[in-house]
Amino acid sequence: MKKAIRKRIMAAVLLCAMVMTTLLGQAGTLETKAAVAHFDGNDYRMSGQVDEGFYDDESSSVMGYTKGNPREGYTAIRKGIDVSHWQNDRGTIDWSAVKNSGVEFVIVKVGGRYNDGSFYTDKCYKKNIEGALAAGLRVGVYFWSEAVTEAEAREEANYVAGLIYMYNITLPICMDYEWCPSQYRGECRLYNSGQNAAQRTAVANAFMNQCAVNGYTGALYANKSTLENYFDGASLAVNGRVWLANYMRPQVTDYAWWVSSSYAQPYDFFQFSSQGTVPGITGYVDLDYWYDDGTISGQDYSAVFDATYYAEHNADVVSAVGSDAGALLSHFKNYGMAEGRQGCATFDPKSYYLQYGDLRYAYGTNWPLYYQHYMLYGKAEGRKGTGCTTMQGPTTVYNGIDYSGVYNYYYYLEHNVDVKNALGTDDATILKHFVNYGMAEGRQAIASFNVSSYRLQYADLRSAYGKNWKNYYLHYVKYGQKEGRKGTGCTTLQNATTVYNGINYASVYDYNYYVNNNVDVKKAYGDDENAVLAHFVNYGMKEGRQAKSTFNANSYRLQYMDLRNAYGSNLKNYYLHYMNYGAKEGRKGAGCTTVQGTTTVYNGVDYSAVYDYYYYVSNNSDIKNAYGNDDQAVLAHFVNYGMKEGRQAKADFNVGAYRGNYADLQSAYGNDLKSYYLHYMNFGKKEGRSGI
Repeated sequence: MKKAIRKRIMAAVLLCAMVMTTLLGQAGTLETKAAVAHFDGNDYRMSGQVDEGFYDDESSSVMGYTKGNPREGYTAIRKGIDVSHWQNDRGTIDWSAVKNSGVEFVIVKVGGRYNDGSFYTDKCYKKNIEGALAAGLRVGVYFWSEAVTEAEAREEANYVAGLIYMYNITLPICMDYEWCPSQYRGECRLYNSGQNAAQRTAVANAFMNQCAVNGYTGALYANKSTLENYFDGASLAVNGRVWLANYMRPQVTDYAWWVSSSYAQPYDFFQFSSQGTVPGITGYVDLDYWYDDGTISGQDYSAVFDATYYAEHNADVVSAVGSDAGALLSHFKNYGMAEGRQGCATFDPKSYYLQYGDLRYAYGTNWPLYYQHYMLYGKAEGRKGTGCTTMQGPTTVYNGIDYSGVYNYYYYLEHNVDVKNALGTDDATILKHFVNYGMAEGRQAIASFNVSSYRLQYADLRSAYGKNWKNYYLHYVKYGQKEGRKGTGCTTLQNATTVYNGINYASVYDYNYYVNNNVDVKKAYGDDENAVLAHFVNYGMKEGRQAKSTFNANSYRLQYMDLRNAYGSNLKNYYLHYMNYGAKEGRKGAGCTTVQGTTTVYNGVDYSAVYDYYYYVSNNSDIKNAYGNDDQAVLAHFVNYGMKEGRQAKADFNVGAYRGNYADLQSAYGNDLKSYYLHYMNFGKKEGRSGI
């Protein structure tokens, strides 16, 4: 009997051990999966795990009321709670009971980011928001963040807005910033990001700024230790709202007027316990205070939306979604605003767009932003929401620069029909086109400024900007108009440059003369003075093109034998000589049409006894046709060919007569005609022999 009892006991023990082992194994598996998946404050605080950073360990174990630093100017301290699916998992929340207990607000978890970067939603966020709103509680939301960049923070803010836009959320969208439990921090992207306080603050501010853009108040939730050691709390308080988590030991379980924190920077919400109890909720719930300064509010669409008006003026919407006010508002926010539909009698986005140039500049045709502006600022500023049918004060400012000196909206549309046809009449878009394309294309956008005229008029600008048209507009906008420069009226190039690669060609070059007398150059380069001068220097001088009325390279060459001897037919050197020496020496640059002082020396030998340039070309038309007034080439021909051929090159020497007159020369040279010329040059003339 005893043995049987012992066996049953042992079996029971083994069974219990197996069950415990299985449960522990499953718990370990579930815990690991949770670590990989995600954490939020409720996930581990609900199970009694509270990070040390949540406790205030100042000298006093009881947080004295005088230690607190809520935001200045608050007029009421309101009781609140924050919840997630954990409270629902432990029982249905009785929101009426919560409200009747004195709780005035609730901050609902809507989702978070997994460690792998993806998003998730809290499975009960809709139920909790709808229940709280129905009970008359003011509602805010929070999102368990794992953002490590400003871009990710903005992404999270936008994600939350997409989850709550259909609800009357009048308290902040909160970025829940806290480490996962210590045993899982090796897998926590936030904990391991390695950011410094400035970087973390920038990420949080980016989240809050994006919330503001979306029409909501942004806030950061973090415990005291995190705020003090990992953020710039002062910056956070200036930029958005701060939700401080700080507990005492042991934690309080109900609202206590004396709880406060030693956190030194301003804060708006204070989570002072994770072990509170509130009627209507089973188990623990976080307890919060809100130091209400009267400035936190959500989006109120009453300035731009009236359900009756929307239904009466949008039959297609009623047909699609019915006449329920909530459904109409949802359609208006999701579709109607983007389409620019009028939602009430007192606000028409198209009228608002036409009326205010500053808004068109900022928003273009992004219609939802006009509604947002009127709701948040315009109505309070006294701006008119209806009644405008024509565009007022078209903008001239783009990226902080006022283009009014070179741009007029109406002129640009009137004189650029292609722009009007392509872009319509959106003044911000038209100005953007002018700045980004029209200026680069040299389009005229105002009667008082023509970029081509401005360029032709001012050599200093052409030297600086070449054909970069946009720079001429910008110069006039920033400097030219103030300097009194003329923006129109010039049709010919003024004060064209004569300097190329540091050399001034003014003594041999004039832009207007060159293009007017060289049609091919004008056709190729037009009024690009730098290109025209470059052509002259690199090609025109070699070709002997005349570029100024006072200098002709061929005339200069004909005039001066010393230069011909030095430079031959290298015409460019004649220009350079005149520039560097000739003009100073008083040499004439033009007016000579015949060769002066023709050379008779070739390879060091003087052929003047048998050669005269003028006689040679006058009596040898083939030579003249071939070499013209190139006296060196003509002399070279005579020496290398003419003497061999027996051509007469001077009136007083004929090689045939010289040969026939002297038998001794015939005996010596026979038919070698060149030798007769050479003999006369070297001996015959001196000997008194006759050359004819």
